[in-house]
Amino acid sequence: MQENARHNVYEDEIDLKELFLTIWKKKIFIVVFTAIITILAIIYVSFKTQIYEVKSVIKIGHIKNSLSEYSSTNTLLEPSAILEQKLKLIYGVDDPRRYEFIEDGVVSKISTIKNVENFIEITTEAYSNEKALEKNKEVLNFIQNEYKFKIDEFIQKTNIKIKDIESKIKYAKEVKRVDLEQNIEKINTQMLPRIEKEIELLKSVELVSLEKKLEFNREKLKEYEAEVARISKQKSGDNSQNMLMAVQLLNTQNLSLSVQNSIENLIREKENLINIKLVDLEKTKENIIKETLRKAKVELEINFLKELDDLNDSLELEKLKLTNDSFRNSELVSDYIVNDFPVKPKKSLTIAVAFVTGFILSIFLVFFMQFIGNIRKDIKQ
Repeated sequence: MQENARHNVYEDEIDLKELFLTIWKKKIFIVVFTAIITILAIIYVSFKTQIYEVKSVIKIGHIKNSLSEYSSTNTLLEPSAILEQKLKLIYGVDDPRRYEFIEDGVVSKISTIKNVENFIEITTEAYSNEKALEKNKEVLNFIQNEYKFKIDEFIQKTNIKIKDIESKIKYAKEVKRVDLEQNIEKINTQMLPRIEKEIELLKSVELVSLEKKLEFNREKLKEYEAEVARISKQKSGDNSQNMLMAVQLLNTQNLSLSVQNSIENLIREKENLINIKLVDLEKTKENIIKETLRKAKVELEINFLKELDDLNDSLELEKLKLTNDSFRNSELVSDYIVNDFPVKPKKSLTIAVAFVTGFILSIFLVFFMQFIGNIRKDIKQ
C-alpha cells in the first residue's frame, strides 16, 4: 500500500509538471490571446459613448395643518413612498427601453432615503452632464408644479378664513359692542327709572290717596256714631215721632256699617300695597341691579372682551399660516451632485475584467487544444 501511495503521488507530481509545461509551451499564445482580449476591451471602452450621472436630494413640500403656541403638525404634500412610485411610473424608471432616449436624459433611479420620510433621491443619466442635470431639474419642476395647487388651495382657504375672522371682529366692534352698551344704557336709563318711578308713584300717590280715603271715612264714621248716639238719646211720647226716629237710627247705623266696611277694605288695600306690590317692586329693582345689570356688564366687560381676544388670536394664527414656515413646496436640498467623470462605461474595471477573462480563457483553450490533440493521437495509434 505504501508503494502504491508513493506511485500515485509521483504520478500527480508528473501530471502537475506536465500542466505547467503545457502552459509554458503555449505562453506566447496565452500572452497574445490575453493581449487581444484586453486590446478589444480598451477599444470598446474608448469608442463606447460615455454616460454621465447627476444626483439630487429633494425635500418633499409640506403644509402645517395645525398651528398653535404649543404644537404644530406637518402634512406632506405627498407621502414619499407614493411619490416614488408615481415618479417611477411617469418616467419609466423600471422600463428597460428607457435608455433608447438617453440622448435627452433618462431617470435611472428614484428612491426614498431610509428613516427620513420627507426626502427622496433622484438619479438621472445622459451623454453629458448638462443633459443629465437638465433632466434632474425637469423632475424637480414636475414635482413642484404637480402639487402647487395644494399650496394655492391652502393659501386661498387661509385668506378666506382671515376675511371671515376680520368680518367677525368688525361686527363685534361695530354692532355687538354697541348693542351691549345700549342694553346697559337701557337698563340704567329706562328699566331702573321706570321701576323707581312706579315705587315713587305708589308711595307718593296711591298710599297718600288711601290715607286720605281712610281719614275721610274715619271722620264719617265718627259723625255717624255721634248721630246714632244723639238719636238714641231722644225720646218722644208721639208714636209717629218714635217711628221716624227708629227709621232714622236704622239708616244711620247702616251708613256707619258701610263706612266701617270701606275702612276695612281700604286698610286691606293699603296692606296689600305695602306688603305685596311695593315689596314686589323693590325686589324687581334689586333683581335688575344685581342680575340683569350685572349680567349685562359681565357680558360686555368679560365675555365680549374674551370673544374679541379669541378672534384676534385666531386671526394672528391664520396670518402665521401664510408665512414660509407654515407651508413650503418641494425643494432641492443642498445642490445637484454632478460627477466630472462618466459613470459608464467603467474603463478600469472593464479592462481589468477583460484581462482576467482573456487570461483564464486562453489557459482553457490551451488545455482544450491539448485534449483534442491527444484524442487525435489515440485515434491514429
